[in-house]
Amino acid sequence: MEKKHRNTLAPWTYLSTEFFDLESRLFKNHWMLVGHISELSNPGDYVTFDAVGERAVVIVDEQMQLRGYHNVCRHRGAQLLTDAGHCKHRINCPFHGWSYKLNGTLASLPLPDTFENLNKEEISLHPVKVEMWHGLVFINFDADAKPLAEHLQSVEAEVAPYNIANMQPIIDKYDQLKPYNWKVIHDIDNEGYHVPVGHPSLQQLYGQSYEDRIENGIPISDATINEKPAQLWSVRHYQKLLPEVEHLPVHRQKSWWYIGLFPNTVIALYPDMVEYYMTIPVSVDTTRYIGRAYALPTSNRAIKACRYLNLRINGITEQEDESFVSDMQEGMRSSAFPEPTLSSTEQGVLHFHQKIQQHFPVATLRSEPAAGTISEVNTSIASAGK
Repeated sequence: MEKKHRNTLAPWTYLSTEFFDLESRLFKNHWMLVGHISELSNPGDYVTFDAVGERAVVIVDEQMQLRGYHNVCRHRGAQLLTDAGHCKHRINCPFHGWSYKLNGTLASLPLPDTFENLNKEEISLHPVKVEMWHGLVFINFDADAKPLAEHLQSVEAEVAPYNIANMQPIIDKYDQLKPYNWKVIHDIDNEGYHVPVGHPSLQQLYGQSYEDRIENGIPISDATINEKPAQLWSVRHYQKLLPEVEHLPVHRQKSWWYIGLFPNTVIALYPDMVEYYMTIPVSVDTTRYIGRAYALPTSNRAIKACRYLNLRINGITEQEDESFVSDMQEGMRSSAFPEPTLSSTEQGVLHFHQKIQQHFPVATLRSEPAAGTISEVNTSIASAGK
């Protein structure tokens, strides 16, 4: 067997359908961000979430508790609810009309006498773990998953002053299909080495202070807005207009910082607003890119202008990254694709890759195993390492 190489992921891990099928498990046993409490303010309000063959719904019950279920009818597996919205008192299956209470128990069904030995009291929707963290709502398909708050405890005090739970959405949720492997998107996002050359607007905004670090296992990117006025219009006016934000501590008044949640989510915290963006893999070369921005209600015109400029700056950055992601994806098909030599400012990439390798040790191999053997080889390496 080829010697294991614990460094960056090899290109085959981005191109192999077999490995994609293996790594998709990550999205079934890690916490996934599904929305914000502002979408779930009344009994019957719900949001849905689909990923790697699983469907979930989070709904507010009659006691104002968040409940999570597999979005699958107990009769024939139909999808119960779509998108986000509201249902009155019952979750009704559109296929055969089975109806469930908001607590997940079966309420009624058509022609019950035609079913042999059916006991309604024994039939409920299958639960999914739900956790709310500062107003952000997460689910986990793994019933044995550790609490999310436990993982994020080290950033708890820093996030609390932002008061995210009382924010409201300021843009529509976007959900876009990207023609890339999901990991390439995070490879670009997990390092700031490319900021000075690749992102002129960010370099002028905070490039002098930007740093990536791993804090108690959590990737954090941190930067302070530059004092020198920028040349670019959007950045210069953002610097000029950004007022003091009374609910934030001094060191966060001029701060843009980001929290990474493995495997697929980034929470970005700015003085004027908060946003998240995340990936959901669809296939080995197709990814859903999802996100939304939130902010506290205000009548302050300067803050509102800064939010507009913030979104404009991030829109420019996303367009720039789109080119880099595309080029990197194509480069992986080349026989000359290098084994990266990483800068100390690119350690976030290495951390991301090693997290994947910890879950799937077959990803430590530089060459792709024979077709049809990836899962078997992965099991073999994992067993040998115990």
